[in-house]
Amino acid sequence: MNNNKSRATRSLFIALFCICSMSGALAQGYIDEDFLDNIESNARFMLQEQAQVFNHKTIPAKWNNESAVIIGYTRNILFDRKSSGGFFSRRERSLYFFEKTHFKIRLNDENAVNAFSEVYFRYGSKEDGFIARITKPGDTATSIDLKNAVGVENDNDIPEYFKSYFDQVARSNYKYYKVPVSNLEPGDILEYVTTTKSKLDVTTSGYIEFNPNYEVCNKDYPILYNEIAIETDDKAFFKSLSLNGAPAFKKESSTEGFFRYVFSDKDRDTEKDVNFISPLLKYPLVKFQVIYSNRDDVKGALVGVKGELKSGFTKEELARKAWEDYEMAGDIPWSASYFTVQSYVDLLWSELVRLDAKKLTEQQYVEMAYYMLRNKIVFMREYLSDKTFAYIFGSLLHKRDIKSELVISISNNVGQLNQVLFEQEIRYIIKLGDKLYFNITDYSNPHELEENLLNNEAYIITKPAKKNGIPETKPLTLPGCTAADNTSDFSITAELSSDMKNLQVARTSSYKGIQKTRNIVSALKYTPYMFDDYKNYGASDPTEKMKAKQAEEYNNSVRTIKDEYKVQKPEYVKESLQGEFKQPVSNVRFTLLNDGRTQKKSTLSFREEFELPDMVRKAGKKYLVNLAGLTGSQLQIKKQERNRKFDIDVRSPKTYSWDIQFKIPAGYTAEGLTELNKNVDNETGTFTCTAKEENGSVKIKVVKCYKVKNAPVTKWNDMLAFIDAAYNSTFKYILLKPKQ
Repeated sequence: MNNNKSRATRSLFIALFCICSMSGALAQGYIDEDFLDNIESNARFMLQEQAQVFNHKTIPAKWNNESAVIIGYTRNILFDRKSSGGFFSRRERSLYFFEKTHFKIRLNDENAVNAFSEVYFRYGSKEDGFIARITKPGDTATSIDLKNAVGVENDNDIPEYFKSYFDQVARSNYKYYKVPVSNLEPGDILEYVTTTKSKLDVTTSGYIEFNPNYEVCNKDYPILYNEIAIETDDKAFFKSLSLNGAPAFKKESSTEGFFRYVFSDKDRDTEKDVNFISPLLKYPLVKFQVIYSNRDDVKGALVGVKGELKSGFTKEELARKAWEDYEMAGDIPWSASYFTVQSYVDLLWSELVRLDAKKLTEQQYVEMAYYMLRNKIVFMREYLSDKTFAYIFGSLLHKRDIKSELVISISNNVGQLNQVLFEQEIRYIIKLGDKLYFNITDYSNPHELEENLLNNEAYIITKPAKKNGIPETKPLTLPGCTAADNTSDFSITAELSSDMKNLQVARTSSYKGIQKTRNIVSALKYTPYMFDDYKNYGASDPTEKMKAKQAEEYNNSVRTIKDEYKVQKPEYVKESLQGEFKQPVSNVRFTLLNDGRTQKKSTLSFREEFELPDMVRKAGKKYLVNLAGLTGSQLQIKKQERNRKFDIDVRSPKTYSWDIQFKIPAGYTAEGLTELNKNVDNETGTFTCTAKEENGSVKIKVVKCYKVKNAPVTKWNDMLAFIDAAYNSTFKYILLKPKQ
């Protein structure tokens, strides 16, 4: 028990360290000057042998009004022949692969210039190369000076066009840098070439799964030519699936023992449908993955045959892979420790036994096991994978002889079950009777639905009757929800400040269902919900069995974190409100009313108090007040988005409601309420606004409802009707006139 307590204490120190580190920016590392002399020469050959597609002098007239046009974008990955022969042998314990990228874009306006005001490159070995250059109209190319390049601390900040495919796997010794691009103007052409060499230590592994890639053909800008080429040896599996009209990878002839796979796309426009759409479901894309292995038969691997261009799996193949993976989950190392996932299950069971879990009813036990596991998750750096969660939770149920079932599906913003290509796409769920248990987060409760799994096709899979047999599969449709299940309710009181310049607002927000899930992370950020989480499964205070010095250390850490949160939370709320209302916000206060993290009190609710200056306008002795604007920024459908091509996906039906009460200042009357009244109601959704004066106050009731998750494109005008009504209402003011 003391070991567990000390781990919790160390977790608190980790959290404290992370908080403190946020208060000061990390020093940026400058690139080694010795490397600058080498990096350009390493890449120059790529400009000399560039493909003809990069020599385009003109851009199609149809793209004259686009912010920018990509002339060419090619990425070529080669797995080294030298290491491939001895790969996984005693002589060679590393896999080398080379990646070459060539990118060229014409910038047509200031937005594009701003987007490419910095270029990024990777530096990790003496073979790496990079050249970036600008060509102005009628001039020759000028290289960008790299001497001002600085290190990038967070790889997630790197734009798509500059990021390597395989850095996720071979990232330990490689660093990205960025350099500003000066004198960049509309009409300029920006071009870069880069070559990188990556080394992957495979001493302890005979199986390497590179991260899956989703190449969406439509980019932020139209693109004349887009190519990806991957060359692998006979120790590789290659999987690829082309969807929604995208070109497919083609297998080309290569040298003996090597296979070359090429994807090329040409003359691709941008997509104008950007609202209510899942790009991976509708936009043309090709997804692909490379897997290396030194053996042909890999249990639990979702692969085809080496040298085969595999593009899909049968239901039986998928079920077998999911079940084998699930069974092997117990042998996976647990976190960074020396024991396995199964060992961790045994530790959790021991703790449950000490809490007299054997004496509980089945339902009580299930809830205790769930909340105990959630408590452990709260103090971990990362969440569990679906598979690991399902194994741990299913195993804890098995400890009490509670029979559960394993369910697999796929996220509904990624694809359908018959399109599963990667192990990472398989979602695991535990089914107990008619109840479903999805993967745990810091904030989840049992049975709460997950938006990406609503209404999904799924399979219940059971253990094969014979060893190496095929698991039995039963079809299952995961539950959906209604607009009444997912609600955001706002109760707002407002009045003018004493100087009649600001609107003083007090807002209580309440969220249920998927809407709670969407908002709870930001609502509970910088709130100390984790320190009392143990109470949810009946555990004792963490300090109860600590020695005095250890308890003091723990309490000091908790106190320090809470004090830091008190400083950080108001600033965070202020930034959020300013983003919501698109104006300065002052005098911010936040009060958490209920964190929504228990089944008995599952509604998330909190109160915010703040002042808004831009909601009040003075007109002589009169005042205009934008009360309808208290609904916050509403979605605007722009001109280029109004002619729609794809069906509509709002992710989940939902309802927003605002009850606004405004105190009319003494000596004034309120006019213009009738103009606020609006009612739009159709199959896709609703917008209603009613306003009246009552007992010296203006009372406004606003409701915006998305009735259905999916709607055909033929219903787009219906959706525009209530979306436009909601947006337009935020610009309507009431008039305060002095009484005669």
